Amino acid sequence: MMYFNIAKFMKNNILNSGLCLALGMAASFSLSSCEDWTEVESLDIHTPSLEEQNPQLYEDYLKDLNAFKASDHHVLFVSFSNVANPVKQGERLTALPDSVDYISLNNPSEIGAGLLEEMNEVRRKGTKIGYTFSYAQFEAEWDLMLEANPELTETERQEYFTKRTEEMLSLVDKYNYDGVIVDYVGRSLVSLKDEPLRTYIARQKGFFDIISTWKSRHTDKFLVFYGNAQYIAPDNMGFLMNCSHIIVRTELSTGEGDLDVKIQLAEEAGKEVMHQYEGANPVPLDNMIVCVQMPKADDKNKTIGYWGTVESGNKVLAAVGAASWLWKPVTTYTRRGLLIMNVESDYYSTNYSFLKNVINIMNPNK
Repeated sequence: MMYFNIAKFMKNNILNSGLCLALGMAASFSLSSCEDWTEVESLDIHTPSLEEQNPQLYEDYLKDLNAFKASDHHVLFVSFSNVANPVKQGERLTALPDSVDYISLNNPSEIGAGLLEEMNEVRRKGTKIGYTFSYAQFEAEWDLMLEANPELTETERQEYFTKRTEEMLSLVDKYNYDGVIVDYVGRSLVSLKDEPLRTYIARQKGFFDIISTWKSRHTDKFLVFYGNAQYIAPDNMGFLMNCSHIIVRTELSTGEGDLDVKIQLAEEAGKEVMHQYEGANPVPLDNMIVCVQMPKADDKNKTIGYWGTVESGNKVLAAVGAASWLWKPVTTYTRRGLLIMNVESDYYSTNYSFLKNVINIMNPNK
């Protein structure tokens, strides 16, 4: 194997540069340019990976890693702002820590050959790749259409929502995703009466029915709910029984007390309708996930990704606080894990050292 001697290269380069300068001062009619004498060819220095150095050792590592992810542990979801063909290291899925369980891509339609290769590589590590789509986004699109044409009908609205939902679900087959996360905010049923309530329930049912039908045809794909379970009508709450995890909307929470409250609201909503589901709580309480944001480098006031609590004179990082909260005893539900949003920002600020610390708190010695 050849090794590149940096010191020798620099010494020779300096000597050649000095000689060139002297010749240039002595004669201006040089037959060849000094730049030609000192031009440095680009060197392709390749550092062998563990897989290249010891394929069997790497295969053993992957086997252990997959076994860990199949075991009972705190699960880590991350959302990632992807590009179609990664070039920079911070754009690569393979740069994420291997312990990440689920990656949700923020740009699910931007998939090129480079990203597909990255997706296949992280799957070898037992990581699942999905994406999130939002009911609220469909509502925003429809509102603009309705503003342009007030004559649009409720039937046309349902047709549009069906079309958009099916379009988003079709990406699973198109790019071989492992599943989807459904973002549904909803609104309090208490504030609705009579016809507005009936309309709300019908719209909700139409949306969930499309996804439930898709899930019945894609039994090997994961389905995760991200939203407010307490805003689902009792007759529609059975949809949650198709979901492997419930991600509670806590990205704006300022402390662990709020995490408890948000989960309790979902828990109580399910308890109130258990009689409609043969005595079972339709909210999967054994797989509750809370959501936090990654701090942003340009947030000087530390309002994003931090809790309101202070320790040792510093605001508590939301992900660190939530990771520690996972270990606190609770009897009525299971604190299964975290969703950390826009995790790629941590690469550019700390090269994922912050994320790795959170993982170590969630699953020490793993």
